[in-house]
Amino acid sequence: MFGSKTPPEAEPFDDEGYSQVYEYQAVAYFGLNAFNSGVGDMANKGWELVNGCMVGTAHYAYLRRKLRAPDD
Repeated sequence: MFGSKTPPEAEPFDDEGYSQVYEYQAVAYFGLNAFNSGVGDMANKGWELVNGCMVGTAHYAYLRRKLRAPDD
C-alpha cells in the first residue's frame, strides 16, 4: 500500500570532538505583558531570545544561553 522500500538504517553518531555550546529552553507566557517581562527576566539571567511566536493569548519564547566558549 505504501510501497515496499525499506527505510535506510540510521548512521551511528560519532560524538568524538562534539561539544555542546548552547543550552536551550522553551517557555510559554499568557499575554504580551507577561511575555515582555518574562523574556526580560530571562535575559537578566543570561538567556537570549532565539525565536518567539504567538497562538491566541499564549506567547512562546525559544531561548538559549552559552554553556562555554566554543572550541575554534
